[in-house]
Amino acid sequence: MSEPILAPEEIEALMAEVGPSEHADAIFAALPPIKQPEKVDKFLFAGSDEDSPERYPMFVNLQERLTEMLDEQWKELFRRDISVHVQELASSVYKDLITTDTPQVYFVFEVEGNGRMMVTFDTAMIVAFVDAMLGGDGESSENPQTLSPVELRLSRRIAEKIGNTLSNLWKPVQPLTFEVYKLDYDPQFLAVTSAMEKCFSTLFDVKISESQTGKLGVHYPRPFLEPMLESLRVTVSDEPSETDTEWTDALMDRLSSTPASLRFELDRCQINIGTFLALKPGDFLPIKTKANDPCKLWIEDIPIFKARPGESDGVLAAELIEPIHSGGKS
Repeated sequence: MSEPILAPEEIEALMAEVGPSEHADAIFAALPPIKQPEKVDKFLFAGSDEDSPERYPMFVNLQERLTEMLDEQWKELFRRDISVHVQELASSVYKDLITTDTPQVYFVFEVEGNGRMMVTFDTAMIVAFVDAMLGGDGESSENPQTLSPVELRLSRRIAEKIGNTLSNLWKPVQPLTFEVYKLDYDPQFLAVTSAMEKCFSTLFDVKISESQTGKLGVHYPRPFLEPMLESLRVTVSDEPSETDTEWTDALMDRLSSTPASLRFELDRCQINIGTFLALKPGDFLPIKTKANDPCKLWIEDIPIFKARPGESDGVLAAELIEPIHSGGKS
């Protein structure tokens, strides 16, 4: 039997609000026993984070592409297969990202017009990277808390490589140049964004060897992504498909050989039946178009061009002046 939903003192406090204690006791005593449930599960109110990365399909796609790019680069550096996969996409608060018990190395990048973002590595991973760069096995046998001056200096080369990778990653969405702003293992003075700013975070699991794994985090403050959010909402199905030029060319050929009725209309007038029946050679119709006024060239019932009557090789002709756009306005 689980604990009651309300403790006796909580029930007493609620009943005290109903009336004097004697009145409340009388009401409570008159109530039938309430059967307690055998099990009460913890209830969580449902909710959704509008800033969740999953709401932006293109952003998710970019993180999957980043996995492939890093896997390929690090395989070449370590001269063996390195496993990289996305562990989690999350909406995080910046303050929480820099409050961790695991020793981290922080790479801060700046993009003109967008601001700063951050990439985090477990410190042991950076030591393993530096060891591989120096021709070693690419492993860290200890649990380092900080980096040596040599390791910190070589870390900048790692950061520059990451920056180039991120620039290439974002190029199809928006050209961005990721410049290294700061490297540190003390997060207090990174100045990436405000403490409570929301960030889109991608956490990667990296398996360097059978005995060593680590975490990589890529964190974008929301203001950094703001100019690109509309583009990031695009799904794969929204991407333009390849045009079938053969079908288009065949359609244009068929349309080009389709006959159309073309007429050149000088003007229209309205007369009564009596006047019409009385017309004879030499009479004039009351047309209002002046000699130099443009007239309309029609295809079926659609006006296509403004034109001026003229002569070509001894026959009447229509000189095209300008197209008439949709809606009848030129």
